Amino acid sequence: MIDVDGHKLFHHSSNTGAGQPTPVDYYVVRLWEDLQEVLPSLLEPVPADLVDHLTSDQDAWCGAGAEDAEAALDWYSSHFMYTSYLVASPRIVWWRSVTDRDMITVDWRHAAEPGLDCTVPRRGRASVSTELFLRAVEEFDRELINAMGRRITAIEARGLAPDIRLDLEQLRHEHQHRSGSLAATLRRVPATAWPAVRQGVARICTTRTQKPPPVATDLGQ
Repeated sequence: MIDVDGHKLFHHSSNTGAGQPTPVDYYVVRLWEDLQEVLPSLLEPVPADLVDHLTSDQDAWCGAGAEDAEAALDWYSSHFMYTSYLVASPRIVWWRSVTDRDMITVDWRHAAEPGLDCTVPRRGRASVSTELFLRAVEEFDRELINAMGRRITAIEARGLAPDIRLDLEQLRHEHQHRSGSLAATLRRVPATAWPAVRQGVARICTTRTQKPPPVATDLGQ
């Protein structure tokens, strides 16, 4: 579960058995990996004139052709957290703004039917300071890596059942590599070509507004 200013993402609003809200049941490492995937783009400040385009007119983006708009499409998609492994996955987009204050904003929209929701509320937006966001990310990473390390140490100490095959040396090596992945991620700085992004955004928006309206038909005739 992600808690953003009192709002809950990856969290079912109710559980018919327990009658209480419950976190989405999925591997926590999946969230850890997906957060790191979007983090470099997320931390690159978005110019004020482009912020609204991240959340407005999703149909225009989804139906956009790639001609002369590749930079804009790549920029747009890099701010979305991958959630397709969830049933009726929510649409979650993050960005950083530094115009007034240095803030991270998350916008989510979840159009699932009752019983399949995993955001509370289903649609919303919240902002936190970039400093607090990074602190939370680092804490999440530290707690997960420490928990994984303790589990590996326990396996090494007690051994494995005869019917279980596991390369403990390789497991330990992979864990050491993962331990430094957040630091490596934070060193990745996107080199966004903003003029190309603006050109692509303008083309996508222009194409959208130039589409002819649907032809009305009289079904009574």
